[in-house]
Amino acid sequence: MSRYLAIVLLVASLAFVRSARADQFENEYRSRYVRVEGVANRAQVERACDEIIVKLAERYGRPRRWTQFPVRFHRSRGGPVAGYTAYVRPAVQEIVLYLPFEDALGGALDHELTHAFFFYYLDNYFDLFLNEGVAQNSEPKSRARLRREVYLRCANGKTAPLERLYGRNEYDPELLLYVQGFSVVDYLIGRGGSKWFAAFLDELTNGARDLNSALRDFYGCESLDALEREWREYVRNGQDRLAAPAVK
Repeated sequence: MSRYLAIVLLVASLAFVRSARADQFENEYRSRYVRVEGVANRAQVERACDEIIVKLAERYGRPRRWTQFPVRFHRSRGGPVAGYTAYVRPAVQEIVLYLPFEDALGGALDHELTHAFFFYYLDNYFDLFLNEGVAQNSEPKSRARLRREVYLRCANGKTAPLERLYGRNEYDPELLLYVQGFSVVDYLIGRGGSKWFAAFLDELTNGARDLNSALRDFYGCESLDALEREWREYVRNGQDRLAAPAVK
């Protein structure tokens, strides 16, 4: 064997070993937060879930506790539902997604993980309107579309008073809980930041406070009606978070 050929074979061998080690690392990756089922690239998906959850913690603060739960990918049932999160206090039971991972990333996956995150962050259930609003706010794929949709709905009178949406236990046919919920949460985060909004949710959910007093203490709004007037002006003015009046 020539010296040149020996060097070539050695380099190829080292490259193979590095590749095998990388594959082994990928296959051995284990999430701290979830257990992914129903995909071939489980380690990649678990890593993506961990990254989403870590970003949520950086944005809103660390959850009170966490119990690992399964994230299951199933074939689409053909309906409009992209997935759901099931929880029975004190733990998340499962997240189920009806989209391939590539389609769910940045959308439904981020949305459902946000539901799970806040269930543990607050160690409690909270209002459906704000719950769906903050989950929608976590979908980078959806933000531009939702801002356009809420503007058009407001301009065409196809919205509902917030008092009819806040406190609901069921979904409205027009999905205003999602559209208006997203926009109201967007406005509140613009005013005080993500951690301030999370503290507002905590006070509202676990502080035995009514909505109006929590709005007054955190955002200087005397009532849900006052918040609605501010929010509609925010929509009319272009939904620019940086232009939202800062909390005093």
